[in-house]
Amino acid sequence: MTRAESTVFNRNGEQIQLISTKKGGKEGKICEIVGDKLQCAKIFHPNKRVNELHEKILAMINNPPTDPTWQSRRHRSITWPNDIIYQKKNQFIGYTMPYMDTETFKESHMCFGEDRIKEFGEDFSWRNMFSAAYNITSTVTYIHKKGHCIGDLRGKNILVSKDTLITLIDCDSFQIRDRTTGKIFYTEVGDSENQPPELINVDFEDKSYGRYYSDLFALGILIFKFLMIGTHPFAAKGPLVDDTGSIEAKIEKGYFPYRNIKGVEPPDHAPPYDIIPPNIKTLFYRCFVLGYKDPNQRPTANEWFAALGKEI
Repeated sequence: MTRAESTVFNRNGEQIQLISTKKGGKEGKICEIVGDKLQCAKIFHPNKRVNELHEKILAMINNPPTDPTWQSRRHRSITWPNDIIYQKKNQFIGYTMPYMDTETFKESHMCFGEDRIKEFGEDFSWRNMFSAAYNITSTVTYIHKKGHCIGDLRGKNILVSKDTLITLIDCDSFQIRDRTTGKIFYTEVGDSENQPPELINVDFEDKSYGRYYSDLFALGILIFKFLMIGTHPFAAKGPLVDDTGSIEAKIEKGYFPYRNIKGVEPPDHAPPYDIIPPNIKTLFYRCFVLGYKDPNQRPTANEWFAALGKEI
């Protein structure tokens, strides 16, 4: 029998025995649960165990999104908290969540580069990437239905398997709505290459921002990258963008290069835009042209889900 390294408790006072996996980050560490192969535990570092985080995790447990692949495939597409972990009575230290096999599931950005064949196999084609994008829109739809937002929606926080199943991770960083009180727990994270123009250069730690419309912009970017083999929708070349080195600066310029604009065009590495079905092109136009200044024009996750579903 595996020897536990520590003993903690759930909300019912039941003992949980943990073994460190030696994995983790600046927020905390990941532990195995002795006798439970379906779950693992995230234990926060002592300086992170504040009351606000405790309340947020409780709000997540009390308002979970429907997992679209659990009933049909017995797969968890969201590593949502299942239960609170206490070190002693009422001493919050972390939570339990679904276990993810990182040998099978890889960070989604690996789909785009030289590692694709090595990580996913020679049969992982453009159609597989299309299917993975479709599965992402399904999961985001259910998260938004509960009033939650992701905030830091990017390839690093999405895992993909060879059969195109996906899983969103780092869910405790999401923007969460408490269904009982209506309180919003805002997120302080966001990757600059996936933020809409209205949130570029903002300090998320200094001020709270609702992230629904930024989710829609980031979702459009993510889908574009899946369907255009890793190309960012604002990656471009030409006189109008020659003075911009970063993707963030190109987003600020606002030139979507897949329409007729003199002085800006797609980068050399981009595949032909003709591979994109017309109805999907229409949604990209709404997201990156009409929705550039008017967030209400950006397609919802459910609209993406319906449009991609028609093409599968």
